[in-house]
Amino acid sequence: MLSSCCRYFPSICQCSRTICSIKLFSGERDNRLQHTVKRHYGTPLTDPENKGGQQRGVNFDTLGSWNNRLDMPIMMNESIKRGNLIPEIPFEHVGIDSLLGRRKVNEDRYFMEKISPTLLCFAVFDGHGGSVVSDFVSKVLTDHIKFWLLRETDLCTVLSQAFIDVNNMLARHSYFYSLDTKEFQAGTTATVCLLRDGIELAIGHVGDSRAILCREGLALRLSEDHVPENHREKDRVHQQGGIISHNSQGVWQVNGRLSMTRSLGDIELKKYGVTAHPYLTTKTLKHGKDAFLVLTTDGVNFVLNDQELIDIICCCSTPQEAASFVTDQALHFGSEDNSTAIVIPLGAWGKYRTTLRAIPYSFGRNLVRGRYS
Repeated sequence: MLSSCCRYFPSICQCSRTICSIKLFSGERDNRLQHTVKRHYGTPLTDPENKGGQQRGVNFDTLGSWNNRLDMPIMMNESIKRGNLIPEIPFEHVGIDSLLGRRKVNEDRYFMEKISPTLLCFAVFDGHGGSVVSDFVSKVLTDHIKFWLLRETDLCTVLSQAFIDVNNMLARHSYFYSLDTKEFQAGTTATVCLLRDGIELAIGHVGDSRAILCREGLALRLSEDHVPENHREKDRVHQQGGIISHNSQGVWQVNGRLSMTRSLGDIELKKYGVTAHPYLTTKTLKHGKDAFLVLTTDGVNFVLNDQELIDIICCCSTPQEAASFVTDQALHFGSEDNSTAIVIPLGAWGKYRTTLRAIPYSFGRNLVRGRYS
């Protein structure tokens, strides 16, 4: 029997003879070799980009979709056309909040409108010198956007023309109807976003309100602050005869009146370089990486930097909770202005959930800077 085994399994038999001879030589007992079977549990599928600590096991991003905690419908035609799943953004999922703060009147305005089945519009306005201009612009701007959409396909051109048209309307009204009053010496910022086919984003912007995109958990600013501290804006105002100076509080102003270099309204300062031509930018959304778009007025921006704002929103469960939390924190951190926030969820909403690490940092920073003194 042994010889037949050696014939078919020579290597095993040779190894067995060697082991037996070693044991006999050393005087050890010839015990049966035992092997304990160890059970190896398979590790669950995870996404290395998924920074959300609460997401475990298999997630949709691993399977080629997005890890989204909102029930968002799919835009079937665009998804088939582009080969990627593109979510539709229902207005009931968009978070909006506006606080009076420590002011007597809330001069902030906002709107969102579905201009066509494939085109959404979101906007925030921060009025100064009264709310009449921000009120007026928020009511008529979409009419001009619709007018130019019938004549142009480029969204940036549409926004630029709409901004100029609305400002010209303000100038005509100021000249013919309000020449002897001060109500149309007011102005407003404007940050307007057009989202076409759920993926093509265009932004037109004047003033110091902001549009910030959360991509892979990081802040990506899509607007530019039009303030005298901006060297390009400062040079442009100087070339058109404007004077940049600072007041007793150290705030830089144009002709001692306005702390921004672009706005809608402020008709008397237009000849000194305070233009209504918007800063324009476009961005193609990546719903597997982009979590949300947030629009804010300077009541929020004054006390929270871009990444702090993103971290705060990432820790919230819903966009409405996030918008309310942002304005509450702005008030808590000492903002004296009206604060408004619009949080627009995108495909990766809930993917980059973080802790509240931004809040202590902001609070300490504000104390050091003496904003409570």
